[in-house]
Amino acid sequence: MFNQSTELYDLIYSKFKDYPAEAGQMAELLQARCPDARRLLDVGCGSGRHAALLTKEHGYEVDGIDIEAGFVKIAGKRCPEGDFVQADMADFDLSRT
Repeated sequence: MFNQSTELYDLIYSKFKDYPAEAGQMAELLQARCPDARRLLDVGCGSGRHAALLTKEHGYEVDGIDIEAGFVKIAGKRCPEGDFVQADMADFDLSRT
């Protein structure tokens, strides 16, 4: 869907998405429902903004997958602590759980 605009995605979406608030809500939900969780998989990770915030601000280890190679490249640069791979969420194998 975004294969022609991955470089513009953040510019467009940062105008109305509150990534820090969304990451905070995710962290609160995870803490309430899965307090022992430390490692997350961001399926459809996009440009990795949530992954980076969950890693840097909330202490999670976050890996991600996205179908768009451009997003995987951006996410890997934004959140170098994680492993980001190009994959289809309907059919992928990371060789670990």
